[in-house]
Amino acid sequence: MRPCAYLACLAAVVFSGSVRGQEPPRRDPSIELLAADAASAPPEFAADALMRLSASSKVDPAWRRDMLDEAYMRAYGAPEQYRRATTQEIPPDSRQGAQAFADATALTRVSLQVRAVQLMTLDDPARARELFEWIDLNLAPGVCSDPLVPAVDDYYGALSLLARTTFGADRAEGLRFLALFAWRAHLPSEMPALARAVQRFRPRADEAAYLEGLLRVIFEGATADAPGFSSAALDIILRTADLQDADTALGVTGSHVMQALRAYLVVQLNAPRCSDNVTASLTPSAFNAALRRVKADLVVQPIAADAVRPSARLGAARIDLYWQTADARRLHAAAVRLRGPGRTPLPERVRQSMEWRNQAERLLTDVEQWTGTREPAERDYFYQKAVLYTWLLDLMPPSPVRTRALRSFVDFLRHSENDRDRRALWFAFVSRLLDMARGSYRREILAALEDSHQPVLSLYARLERLAQSRRE
Repeated sequence: MRPCAYLACLAAVVFSGSVRGQEPPRRDPSIELLAADAASAPPEFAADALMRLSASSKVDPAWRRDMLDEAYMRAYGAPEQYRRATTQEIPPDSRQGAQAFADATALTRVSLQVRAVQLMTLDDPARARELFEWIDLNLAPGVCSDPLVPAVDDYYGALSLLARTTFGADRAEGLRFLALFAWRAHLPSEMPALARAVQRFRPRADEAAYLEGLLRVIFEGATADAPGFSSAALDIILRTADLQDADTALGVTGSHVMQALRAYLVVQLNAPRCSDNVTASLTPSAFNAALRRVKADLVVQPIAADAVRPSARLGAARIDLYWQTADARRLHAAAVRLRGPGRTPLPERVRQSMEWRNQAERLLTDVEQWTGTREPAERDYFYQKAVLYTWLLDLMPPSPVRTRALRSFVDFLRHSENDRDRRALWFAFVSRLLDMARGSYRREILAALEDSHQPVLSLYARLERLAQSRRE
């Protein structure tokens, strides 16, 4: 949104109130204080916190719109532009797994702005559409050495919601809006979300026929993206077949969706391929099975497995495993012994024994003293140490040692937030603590976060208290 438009909007609100001689509505001082503290946080936390505050029943609609406007603008300062994910198996204890864990926080510019738009829809649909139009995806194809690919499903979900619910009885305008922004899709990882968005628009038969033609043209102009196609191929087939099924139920004749899908898959399958692509060999049979499911196998030609030959073989995904240095390996092994050899932790009666507690306390001391100087990167050290603290807190029954572990972990987080490029990963572990705080451990965790004197930790502890009061 243009800053001048935002300022003009605020000025209009103030001016209109003064002209009518009305006093501005009284605002809850505790919410105002939280909003002020949120405004001083790093931009992605400010945006997230303001949106959480906007959900309070103590916030009137005008104030909520102002909060969401500010949250949207703050999101422009988020270090990451969009989420990345994959359907492929990635070891969680790896540099790539840590990145996926961080991206799951959705503290990216696109995810935050989409969320603000969806919340704005409830109070000001026209403003929600205006903000949505300003979201710039700017997605880039992936590289085979990185298994993570762009993930913007929430964007297309919001597009479908706006098109379906904010134009009233004017279906033509809703359809035009959906089609206009559907044209942004060009990567394989966008195609399942686009097909789902079209279906969720709940088109009539004539609209569905038009959208089938639009989807075909988008498929024809799509970008080749070897890692993205490897991750999304099977989901593309599933979601597109669902759309064909829904259109057939509406009375749309022909199998144009599956025909367009077949042409798209053949192009992608014959494009350069990542050498570790595990879905390419499954794609023809998956497509052929989908043809039979939607009863289009008599009019759409199946894909023969021997007709698919990639034009080139590219590299493979690089996986950088953690727990490789001597110190990290030793601490990890001690944590595994403490947890027990099976899939489930040792019984609580064992973890309450003096012997187990002594082992846990020794491990906690070793974790506290670990400086990570031998780790390849500071980010690697942070992730591994935070994981060890999390494991300890998950395993320990209530005891003075658990209280010490919590305080030690919070202190570690307090001194680890300064790196701009690591903030999403940092917040992923803060979120893990907040999840724990929704159980019996609540009072102790929130007190530790508030007592940390770290602004973001304290802010989120108070936000969690507010959310709990709303749930009760």
